[in-house]
Amino acid sequence: MASNPISPVTLPRKGRVFSILSEDPRSPLHWLAMVVHEFGTPVSVFSRLSPQRLSQHIDLQKIEFKWLSESMDPHALSPSLERIHHSISTRIASDSGIIWLDAVEYLIHRQGFDAFLAFTRSLADELNGTDWTVLFPFTPLSLDGTEIAHLRREAMPFEIGQLVTEAGAVSIVEYAEPEQVEEVVQNIVQDDTETPQVIEESSVVMLSTIAEAALTPAVLSRRIKQWVDMGFDVSSLEHSLNSDGTKRYEIYREVEENVRRAVECERRIQMIEIRGHTVEAAKMRFRIMQLTGLGAVEAKLDELLSGAI
Repeated sequence: MASNPISPVTLPRKGRVFSILSEDPRSPLHWLAMVVHEFGTPVSVFSRLSPQRLSQHIDLQKIEFKWLSESMDPHALSPSLERIHHSISTRIASDSGIIWLDAVEYLIHRQGFDAFLAFTRSLADELNGTDWTVLFPFTPLSLDGTEIAHLRREAMPFEIGQLVTEAGAVSIVEYAEPEQVEEVVQNIVQDDTETPQVIEESSVVMLSTIAEAALTPAVLSRRIKQWVDMGFDVSSLEHSLNSDGTKRYEIYREVEENVRRAVECERRIQMIEIRGHTVEAAKMRFRIMQLTGLGAVEAKLDELLSGAI
């Protein structure tokens, strides 16, 4: 992965695990697409995005990818740390390139932060001496400060910067020191506390329930699109398109219930924003759009709105 002498894009060092902190969970994919375009670097992506959604960000013909899903899709891989670790270990045994794991928050929620940290350490040991780099993009709002501190010690922060300058050139990628990462998080806090807040009407709404007899694959596809357009991560529902009618409906109702809870949380999140809990609101909003940790969000909202905090 030598740097292209005519390109201002710089690649991270080989044999290391890096984290990429971004407020927009999808924008780092645009940087990755640029790397593929500029360097032709072999890239292996592990993502919660379905192939259809991933293709909106990067050319799937130019990369290897795994959809972290329980579906029967040929590109699917069960979203467990053990399966992912095995797949990555097999891939880095030869050649060179970038491993891109776009599921940090999901995997931490699914298997716990300590397990993910151990997974990261194990990968770092295996990467040593290879020509591969592992990158973990995630948003700092998805984890608490202590977790970010632990993770950045195992996966050094890597700053991709702005993709395009005013002159139209790709900006140089730089390493971020731990102090810079702390500054990123603090800036988010300052922006939320110092900038006058304008609470806009939410685009998140509860849609009418679809009857089982009416839930054809075509109807379900439209509902998935509606939820995705709102910003919800409903990847778990996409593989049900190929399930039989009864199973498809069971999965749909489970996801719909989570969406219902998320919509109710959003209404209450707007209430705590008005009371000045803007940073907490931003963290909660990210989690509910992932449809993860809803119970914890609901409990925290109960505390904040009851005046206990």
